[in-house]
Amino acid sequence: MNEWERAVDIFLRDWRSKPEVIGAMVCGSYITGNPSPRSDIDVHIILSDAVDWRERGNRICRGFLIEYFANTPKQIRGYFQEDFNDRRTMSMVQFITGSIVFDTAGVIGQLRREAQEWRERQHTGLTEASLELKKYAIWDTLDNLYDCFEGQRADFHFSYHNSLMRLFKEYCEVLQLEPIPYYQIYSYLSDSMYLAKYLKSRFPDEAFKHMFIQALQEADRNKMMQYYDRLSQHVLTQMGGFDIDGWTLRSPTEV
Repeated sequence: MNEWERAVDIFLRDWRSKPEVIGAMVCGSYITGNPSPRSDIDVHIILSDAVDWRERGNRICRGFLIEYFANTPKQIRGYFQEDFNDRRTMSMVQFITGSIVFDTAGVIGQLRREAQEWRERQHTGLTEASLELKKYAIWDTLDNLYDCFEGQRADFHFSYHNSLMRLFKEYCEVLQLEPIPYYQIYSYLSDSMYLAKYLKSRFPDEAFKHMFIQALQEADRNKMMQYYDRLSQHVLTQMGGFDIDGWTLRSPTEV
């Protein structure tokens, strides 16, 4: 038994004795591989649907930070639904890739099968109006960044990296990809181990991917602005093109 496994075993002793606890599983880097010195141990504790509470918390055990989530199966199924609605797969991936510690009622095995079904469901695409609004938003962000650049403002680097994050998010929505946390975008685009670990597919636009990585690594203000312009124009072209002169959008009122 590894040291982290001993830590989990010790942590779960109190939970195992509770009558409402029907299972537990470990998720995250210690299961999927390549944990860093700052990686915590994610533990899901499954409660009987008869209880009316949930709990999450953190505890250091034998030098390992354990982050735990105690939920009923009903609540976990709600998380699957929420993540699907938000185009996320985090909860699903945890149950698909996690390691079962104990499962007295067979509930975790069932939740794992349901997680896989949720992950394979298809989302509907963007409406024409939504697509046009995204085009305008991309153009507007580029225009605002030029204003910051030409004004030689002190917040250019801050605005640049926030604009990159926003552009990446908008393009992911267009491509019907789930959102990636800002602190994982570089790994998502450059590290095949990340893809395997979190069950992600490769980013489908190789040209954008390479330009985006170069844009992240650039430190010269002039080149940063050039990269951002190229990235924005590339995305707008992939979306069917955009011209601010004469752009209009008519849609139904909402009141």
